Amino acid sequence: MRRFGEWLARRRIPLFAWVTAAAGVVIAASGLLDAVTSTGDPLGSGWTWFWIAVTIVLAGTPIAFGSRFVRWLGLVGASVFFVVTSVQMAVSVAPVASVNNIVLYPMFACYLGWFYRRWVARAVTGAGFALSLTAVLLNPLDALLLTWFNVLLASVFCLEAAGYLRSRLDREITTDPLTGLLNRSGLDARIDLELTRAARTGQPVAVVIVDLDDFKRVNDERGHAEGDRRLVEFAAALRSITRPYDLVARIGGDEFLVVLPATAEREAAEVTARLHASIPEGWSFGLAVAEPDDTAHTIRDRADRRLYAHKASRKQDPAR
Repeated sequence: MRRFGEWLARRRIPLFAWVTAAAGVVIAASGLLDAVTSTGDPLGSGWTWFWIAVTIVLAGTPIAFGSRFVRWLGLVGASVFFVVTSVQMAVSVAPVASVNNIVLYPMFACYLGWFYRRWVARAVTGAGFALSLTAVLLNPLDALLLTWFNVLLASVFCLEAAGYLRSRLDREITTDPLTGLLNRSGLDARIDLELTRAARTGQPVAVVIVDLDDFKRVNDERGHAEGDRRLVEFAAALRSITRPYDLVARIGGDEFLVVLPATAEREAAEVTARLHASIPEGWSFGLAVAEPDDTAHTIRDRADRRLYAHKASRKQDPAR
């Protein structure tokens, strides 16, 4: 058991894989319930036992793949579940089996709403309910339609609630609460995405790091409220001079970063000039334009070195 635990630790299995595996276990357990309680279904018990075996194997797949388990496999699994249960509901003459098939739909709606983009989750869930409605209308059990409708309402609630909570959590994780800008969380991944896009399209991308001068003294002499006011004011100025698709982030107490896609060095310098026109003094900056084989770390490091070079030159000549 200890070795198994060590093996799991080495696998570094993501939460998505664990939840997907758990969903497979729930489906297998529901299939066992069908096998025990259902009688007289046209598909026969062999169909049920076959899908129980398939589900058990699929439940172990996310754990076996670990971090290599890709998201689209979860969509495939959900789609297969909707198709198989719709076929079962279309031909089933056992009320318990039909209800057992459909009551798991809210679970899948919650799963899709949490782990996938809203439009993807809605599309897959909507297709699943369209299939199941066709199956219910073909089924001779008239009472199943009311159950289907109630499950539809519950699933829509689960889908939208999970999607809303996930999007709100993502915003809270990636947003600086004081300024409303992006924070450091996931920033390097977004910079790497822009670098990859720039390499593919042949367009330049620039990174600018801006640091407020003597910010600690502002907090010490005028209080943190004044320091916060200055940060909010500076963040608003950055937003006002950048485009909607530029990335603007607060990456430290008094340090900001701007990613400018499709922007060469001269155009990036014009952005800093507009910032200087809005807030003439009290800050320094470093600018770097992407080079071949750059990563988020290397381009940020280059911009950071130029920031401190600019800060040092301003100490010698405050007019710069």
